[in-house]
Amino acid sequence: MSTKGVQQRATLAPAAESARIARRLVTDVLTSVGGDELVDSATLLTSELVTNGIVHAHTDLQIVVEATATWVRVEVIDGNPQLPSRREYGESAVTGRGMEMVELLADDFGVDPFEHQGKRVWFRLGEVPGTPITPAGPVPAAEPARATTTVQLQATPVTLYCVWQQHADALLREATLLTLEDGGEQPEEYPLAGSALAVLADAASDVFAMRDSDVAVADITVELPADSIGWFPILRDLLGRATLQSLSGKLLTPPSLPEIIAVRRWVCDEVARQAAGLPPSPWVDQVAELPDLPEAPAAVIDEVRAASVAQVAADTTNRIIAVSGAAAELLGWTVEQLEGHRLVAIIPSRLRDRHVAGFTRHLLEGSSRILGKTVRVPALRRDDTEVEIDLLIEHRTDVATRGLFVATLTPVE
Repeated sequence: MSTKGVQQRATLAPAAESARIARRLVTDVLTSVGGDELVDSATLLTSELVTNGIVHAHTDLQIVVEATATWVRVEVIDGNPQLPSRREYGESAVTGRGMEMVELLADDFGVDPFEHQGKRVWFRLGEVPGTPITPAGPVPAAEPARATTTVQLQATPVTLYCVWQQHADALLREATLLTLEDGGEQPEEYPLAGSALAVLADAASDVFAMRDSDVAVADITVELPADSIGWFPILRDLLGRATLQSLSGKLLTPPSLPEIIAVRRWVCDEVARQAAGLPPSPWVDQVAELPDLPEAPAAVIDEVRAASVAQVAADTTNRIIAVSGAAAELLGWTVEQLEGHRLVAIIPSRLRDRHVAGFTRHLLEGSSRILGKTVRVPALRRDDTEVEIDLLIEHRTDVATRGLFVATLTPVE
């Protein structure tokens, strides 16, 4: 077992396999000095930092690992000046967790901007006795002030805004890695889109504090770096293409729901419009066109239509694909009229944003507060009156359509 520090470094391409190479390097260094107990946490945090560099930096990465049997320090250097930050997407979010994991697991960590371009992101596990290690790489300097552009997002739907950022982060991350895995060089548009999402999340971080409150809409003023304005049309278009990739089955991340697409377009368009000197245009409820999905299994459709109780089946775009006669009668529609609509047609307007957000989080995370449980909620009838129901939603696995949902609606006497 070595009592002296061992340092190794490597230069990595912005490619999908670089995270694996970095994990191997950290494992080898720690194993060589007898620091096996640190391997699991160190490789996890290294993977997060390197993957963030791959997705956002669009430059070569330098990894420096220094360790003894009792501590390890890992730093990842890239040439992109955009600094990483924590994303507050919620307790069960499966994306935006990289810096949070570093903060929770590391004994020390930091982000150092360089004077000319780029940054160093580092963490340390274990206590370093004596004089601290001299960091590798350029000497950090204070980040120079950047010119900013003020953008007002008026009447922002808080719940939808938060979930679109969470979904966009997951969609963009996977689309970027898919591009790299295909063997080509990463197009410049990917890190630019990632930077647009990052600066917006930083500038409008306060809105995430409203996510679980009673605030439905809020006026948000954000100060964006002036040199980031041109990234937002790229973000909008790239996420649109990623949604098509998801629909075709190339991505595991589910496709965006129409409401999420509408918020995405509005935010990106507002940045471009106001940067050009046009006045703010407040959010108004709008829905993008429904994407096309494979046909649902006929067996499920026939089962729901033939049910003696009130049942509604929907696909992963929230589209109603089958309705029983009892459900149509309860909600004031005919079966033919209701099929083809989206679930929001039978949900009171005050609850729709939370429904879309909860549905999106379920598709991203596989968890739900109400799936498989009976909950009492109001349902909206066609004549705009409401009926109180006990709602039970069950998930039906289907590879072709990413899954189906069957809801049983029991009217409260």
